[in-house]
Amino acid sequence: MYQQPVIPLAVPAAPKLELKIKCKGLADLDVLSKSDPQCFVFLMDPKTRTWCKEPIGKTEMVLNKLDCEFVQSIIIDYRFESIQPIRFTVVDVDNRNNPSWTAQELIGHFDTEVGKIVGSRGRTLAGRLEHPTRRSSNRGTVIITAEEQSQSKRLINRFNIEATKLTKKGFFSSDPNSFFIIHRAGTNGVFSPIYQSPVIKSKSNPLWPEFSMKEIQLCNGDPERQLKIEVKKFKDNGPEHVTIGVTPVFTFQELLNTQMPQYFPLSPMPAGTNLMIRKMVVTEPPSFLDYLAGGIPLNLVVAIDFTQSNGDPRHPQSLHYRNPSGENDYTRAIRSVGNILQCYDTDKRFPVYGFGGKVNGQVSHCFALNGNPQYPEVDGVDGILAAYWHALQFSELWGPTNFSPVINQTAAICNQHRSGAVEEYYVLLILTDGVITDMDNTINAIISASRLPLSIIIVGVGSANFDNMNVLDADDEPLRANGKTMARDIVQFVPFRDFQNSAFGGEALAEAVLAEVPDQFVSYMTQHNVRARTMPRADTMQAMNNGGVSYAPLIPPGSPIAAHIQNGYSLHSPPHSPSLHGSPSMSRGPQGINNRISYQQGKN
Repeated sequence: MYQQPVIPLAVPAAPKLELKIKCKGLADLDVLSKSDPQCFVFLMDPKTRTWCKEPIGKTEMVLNKLDCEFVQSIIIDYRFESIQPIRFTVVDVDNRNNPSWTAQELIGHFDTEVGKIVGSRGRTLAGRLEHPTRRSSNRGTVIITAEEQSQSKRLINRFNIEATKLTKKGFFSSDPNSFFIIHRAGTNGVFSPIYQSPVIKSKSNPLWPEFSMKEIQLCNGDPERQLKIEVKKFKDNGPEHVTIGVTPVFTFQELLNTQMPQYFPLSPMPAGTNLMIRKMVVTEPPSFLDYLAGGIPLNLVVAIDFTQSNGDPRHPQSLHYRNPSGENDYTRAIRSVGNILQCYDTDKRFPVYGFGGKVNGQVSHCFALNGNPQYPEVDGVDGILAAYWHALQFSELWGPTNFSPVINQTAAICNQHRSGAVEEYYVLLILTDGVITDMDNTINAIISASRLPLSIIIVGVGSANFDNMNVLDADDEPLRANGKTMARDIVQFVPFRDFQNSAFGGEALAEAVLAEVPDQFVSYMTQHNVRARTMPRADTMQAMNNGGVSYAPLIPPGSPIAAHIQNGYSLHSPPHSPSLHGSPSMSRGPQGINNRISYQQGKN
């Protein structure tokens, strides 16, 4: 039998961020007056990994000000799952007849990532401007505050649609099986489907189930965008379904301005055949960004497969082999995911575990890579990698491949921090090369963990058959065991081999595994009635002096944005704050594995 084609909710447009920009202590480049600053904002071309030539936006010019707050804000898309390098270029406007920033005198650039702005305290980040050739001079500070635009958050709840008198004598021999499709016009005027309802069988006056969708999914952030609804007769022997009628074109703004219910004639059906929007409730629930701004941190936990199936790390065929570039698929996956998540971790200290290995003669399915089970954290992504390489020298690969111990350990960490004043959310990254040997225990552990503030990302490394991982990635059917059902979908699995041959494999992997995290995060907060707190935001000029604004630190070599940027630059920490440069310093732990990975402070 021919199955109804499914048109899911349209892929939601990225949330929109409004960036408000201030400057403090700008270099005075004018002789007889003060500088006339203006800020241009650039994104990076993901293909060439160089800054785009054209800015995505610019502020107005401010006359004779070294401390200023621009009125004109910048609107950008926010993608949690991607590294989004962004450049703020501040110039002194000398040539008002030429709008290009290159025609003005450069005060300095500030390069950072969108995620670092969003992950900063109060979503406010301060950075020191740098001149490419005058690095020793003080060029001033730029302060960026990010606010999520409300249309990115608004939700259309209880969208309820009904049709009347679909049966037409001589047209249908019986009441039709019907469904509807919502179409939205593109910027080119061409309509595309964005939502399809279930089929209602044999009804002349079908009332379809209520549904919800984000406003940005319906109208892509433009309430004046044209919409229309098409009602179709479902045919079992398809593939072509018969159009019963189409509404006139309307807009979401018109729906907002009209009292419900609202009737639309279905053309070309006779008078009396209508589509009726019975109900529509628009709400603005807390978003992922609201929770982050309210001080809820996003913490990373890493678990790495130390089983024998990886192969002897000394041999090039091993998945743990360190190739001439100093990498392998494990480290690439850790960097890809970790470099994004660390933007949202307040202390950037991550518990790191191994499983399936033998340490000091004992097989363990959850051992701290730094050798200290009471304090398994390391500093940053580079600390994770240093602990990983060090642990390979002081442990034996063993087996089998059991997931449940590291899941239960992470669940215990979640429970420990749930008793604190601030709720915390965790992401467990499991990297493995093989088939799970404790599937039943793992399913039970996931079901229990689904009630905790936790998401689980599983990355399959190597060429093994990972089919059973799809059981855990319960997108279509929730996991069930022993009479219990998982409370929400918390697992995402991807095989690394699907991305490793791409020039942008690391970025694509991160996008695939992290795309669901914001919705999983919000679903937990909603289910547990956790409110997004409003953090008081002091005036940024004053807050800078009191430590109330996050400063952008010096970006260490090998970080994602440093790797992206071709024309060299550096970001400096604020005065008297430590640099992040340095080489790993490892102290011995009680089990022969480094007790803690830290980074020595270096000189700018």
